[in-house]
Amino acid sequence: MRLRICKAAAKRLAASGYHGTSIKQVVEAANVSLGALQHHFPSKDDLVEATAEYLLGRSIKWFQRIKTELEKDRSAFAEVMRRSWEEQFTTPDYGALLEILVAARSDAALRKRIAPKLEDWSNGIEAEMRDLLTPIARDAKELNAIMTIGRCMMTGLLVHDGLLGDERHMRNVIDAWVGLVAGSARQR
Repeated sequence: MRLRICKAAAKRLAASGYHGTSIKQVVEAANVSLGALQHHFPSKDDLVEATAEYLLGRSIKWFQRIKTELEKDRSAFAEVMRRSWEEQFTTPDYGALLEILVAARSDAALRKRIAPKLEDWSNGIEAEMRDLLTPIARDAKELNAIMTIGRCMMTGLLVHDGLLGDERHMRNVIDAWVGLVAGSARQR
């Protein structure tokens, strides 16, 4: 039931934004009663926190699948970055997460709830990728920097250029980023 409600909340957040999403809309999207939702999530912040945790958990699972692929071919980093853009960043789920992150930026109580989830996510991603990306990064600190820059670049690209709707430009930027990272690894 909790998962069903979180999935419905993510769908509503992606469609209507954080401030445009009401508990009533989530109840309708999840096809549950208000009492059932409130049993699991007494407040909107409880629901949003659980939804963020669900969405971040999906991302960790994506990286776990990718880790298996990279174990077979460690030189596939460039392809992984391109797939990350398409399979994670351009999805409604990421749109929902982005809504939560933007809301948490100016809402101290929400930020206090979401920040530890983001830190756990970041640590989880680094743990999944640390050993596999040694051709790309010299150490864990550099890997963290590469992953952070990549995530920030893709998020910014999605927010800024995504509004313009120029898919070809966005793919060119992703290709340039991948080329920079892969080229830096080859120079070592």
